[in-house]
Amino acid sequence: MNSDGSGQTNLTNNPASDSVPAWSPGGTQIAFSSNRDGNFEIYVMNADGSGQMNLTNNPAFDFYPAWSPDGTRIAFVSDRDGNLEIYVMNADGSGQTRLTNIPASDTQPS
Repeated sequence: MNSDGSGQTNLTNNPASDSVPAWSPGGTQIAFSSNRDGNFEIYVMNADGSGQMNLTNNPAFDFYPAWSPDGTRIAFVSDRDGNLEIYVMNADGSGQTRLTNIPASDTQPS
């Protein structure tokens, strides 16, 4: 939508929960979390809602995407190793790597 609230456009349309959107630095893409495949995954789409693609695609809980300043990587939270940790991946979903590894929960990277 525009900064004054006008021109609102629905970018996703499914019965799932699509949430936690994060604009890419150049404003051309939006990363978001969705449970449309049965559990929360990280997706990316073009700013107009087209080209929606699942980046994480695994049975773990993946949430809270955050773009790197140069737009080449996306940080996110996952419980794939037993508790909530921060991971990073390339903007195309490749190279998923855990960054934190402590008994407490690590969340909301930015």
